[in-house]
Amino acid sequence: MIVIEQEVREIVHEAEASGERLNSIADQFRGGRNVLEILTLLESIDAELVSIGAWILGELPLTLYNSDPFISRLRGLVDHESAAVRFHAFGALFPALNWQDDAARRLLAKLRNDPNEGVRRSAEAAAARVLSN
Repeated sequence: MIVIEQEVREIVHEAEASGERLNSIADQFRGGRNVLEILTLLESIDAELVSIGAWILGELPLTLYNSDPFISRLRGLVDHESAAVRFHAFGALFPALNWQDDAARRLLAKLRNDPNEGVRRSAEAAAARVLSN
């Protein structure tokens, strides 16, 4: 098992201070840890790990992950069966989208009709930002 998967699994299974520990991992990536490790989380079969990986990316500046392997994977994850994965994938993908592009607008329209209320609200907030510019 890959190191980051082990780290995150330990944090998730140890409920006490898990939020602080996940924030610490995000801080490590902000501080220079190799962001490519997060791809391991995004490729996991465990939806919770995928969701956490997408959340971590959403906490980072886009410049750290603005590359095809990340952006294409995040685009795929907005169709994931898990609402948490869709929510966090969209949050990480949002700053990378070109709102002049029809594909980005179609994605936003699709997420505005997502079956999950949290995903819909996130897409509505994004639409309000996009349409106000």
